[in-house]
Amino acid sequence: MNIEPGYIGILATVMKERGHDPALIGARYVTSLNEGQLLDLCTRIVAATKSDPALALHVGAAMHIGVHGLFGHALMSCRTLKQAAGILMRHNPLMNERAQSELTFDKGMAILGFEPPFEVPGMPDFLTDVFFAAAVTAIRELIGRDTVDVHLELSYKPNADPAEYEAVLHMPVRFECGANQLKGPAPLLDLPLQSAGVATADAYLRQCELLLRKMQTASGHESSVRRILLSSRGRYPSAPEIARTLNMSERTLRRRLEAEGTSYQAIVDSVRNHLAQQYLMDTDLSVAEIGSLVGFDDLANFRQAFRRWNDMSPAQFRVLHLARRTGRIREASATAERRQATSRRRS
Repeated sequence: MNIEPGYIGILATVMKERGHDPALIGARYVTSLNEGQLLDLCTRIVAATKSDPALALHVGAAMHIGVHGLFGHALMSCRTLKQAAGILMRHNPLMNERAQSELTFDKGMAILGFEPPFEVPGMPDFLTDVFFAAAVTAIRELIGRDTVDVHLELSYKPNADPAEYEAVLHMPVRFECGANQLKGPAPLLDLPLQSAGVATADAYLRQCELLLRKMQTASGHESSVRRILLSSRGRYPSAPEIARTLNMSERTLRRRLEAEGTSYQAIVDSVRNHLAQQYLMDTDLSVAEIGSLVGFDDLANFRQAFRRWNDMSPAQFRVLHLARRTGRIREASATAERRQATSRRRS
């Protein structure tokens, strides 16, 4: 289990909005939380907010895709809801040996099941409320609208007023069922996500801007094209589409890019390579998943292109980055130990 500090920031924001003191969270988290730390935090929060049993629902609903950082950008880059759901199931941060998160199909229905990694004292299903509220928010943002003919079944009695569940989730919710399951028509998963247009969530757009800054791009039309590519969903827009977005003809766009010493294809390759590198370094997505996310339907073609861009395979790049990062961690630890030894000698 690996819970990033950004999620705790969302918890603090929602608590403040709902009249609770964010200081109840305790010390500021700057590194990932493990299972024990998350259990301790949830236990303290539930005990301190007994008068607000809907807190978990609102925390989950506030977890817009942009909150998930680079992983959220990966979800927004998926071509269908099925691809996004598959990634979410394999890389759910709440997974441990006990937790179960799976997508199954039965009688024309797609079923998203979830069992929490642990029970929180005072509200055993606190994390289940968070998970499904976050999942519904992600689905709504991915398809660009509220779900249709979708409902949620929960195995427990409602923690808050049942009407609040339906108001927050925008769907029917049934309680004391056999399992925790979000159910909807299977064809919903095959909808092309690009039909929903470019994401408008502020946090997601900030992630695109962060990626743009990391690329150290110059200003001008090259920067504008990169920004459009990074904030596109499902596929990269063509040169004519980008030209229309920038209110110019394709010929004018190509001429202006040429004057800046680049081209549409060179920018697309640069964006693909940068995203592939970021996914390899900062997520545990498979090479095949990364290839698909950056626009390659064939894994062999992705590997070939990546090798052309970086003189090494994606797997070699990931191993090299891990070795460098491990080396930095060891170096930092050694430096800390030396400082502690020096401090002890002086004292």
